[in-house]
Amino acid sequence: MLIALRMSYLFLVSTAASLAFTSITAGCQATTPATTTASPAIQLTPYTASDQSASAGVPSGWQVTMGQQTVIQMTGPQGETVVLGNTVVAKNAAFQPGQRPGNGIDISMPYAATLPQKIAMILQQGTTISGKPFSQFTIASATPLQLPPTLGQCGRFVGGFTGQQGPMKLMAVFCSLPLDAGGTYKNIMLGAQAPAGVAAQSAPTAQAIFSSYRIPTPWLEKKLAPHTAAPPVSAGAGGAAAAAAMINRSTMQSEAGANVSANCFDLSVLRQTPTYQLPRSCGGTKPD
Repeated sequence: MLIALRMSYLFLVSTAASLAFTSITAGCQATTPATTTASPAIQLTPYTASDQSASAGVPSGWQVTMGQQTVIQMTGPQGETVVLGNTVVAKNAAFQPGQRPGNGIDISMPYAATLPQKIAMILQQGTTISGKPFSQFTIASATPLQLPPTLGQCGRFVGGFTGQQGPMKLMAVFCSLPLDAGGTYKNIMLGAQAPAGVAAQSAPTAQAIFSSYRIPTPWLEKKLAPHTAAPPVSAGAGGAAAAAAMINRSTMQSEAGANVSANCFDLSVLRQTPTYQLPRSCGGTKPD
């Protein structure tokens, strides 16, 4: 089961370049300079997806346009868009704009590419399929997230691009999970964008939305699970008993690993917990 809602990716590739990039923007630090005056608390109305797969707060004047299978999308009154939880499944192969491999795979993209390169390829894929011209973008800053190897690579990005609404500003968190047994891998994206003229004003609201986003552990474990399951273990010369023991041990290790991965993803990516407050299993210094 693809826990990313195929329609969310289809939405991504069928819209204009500005909105296509929305699905890869996310909750990093605001681009406005820090001030000594605290911002007033942003009032949010709780929203839960119809299938109970995710929840987030919705600011006054904003409208939820999608909520299913961990994906929540909402738009603001000044042209802002926030998309939380999109997943793009990639095949480890040379990138060919517009190619759609099928079987639940959204894009061919080399796993060895850097995170910014993968972001660019996903954007180009979306605009190519939708028949739109590719919109160049710039990344002003990139900060890697310290995560266990089971979660692959994640980073926070701040940048800008030109869309149908003109100059746009964005904040992004992008995670590229490890390769699975079938040579595919998931790319998980959360994000916010706004017209350049209102980006500084909208940043605190976007931050509040990001901080409110939650995925229940069972759904998060499925979301982080490999797209292609590992092949079954053969009984071999050791007989059925040895094979059963190996399967049981592998299952327990997989379940434990999935639990750790879900916990670390929740703490580091969704909650943006500082490294010094993370447990050692998540790359921090606190005891587990």
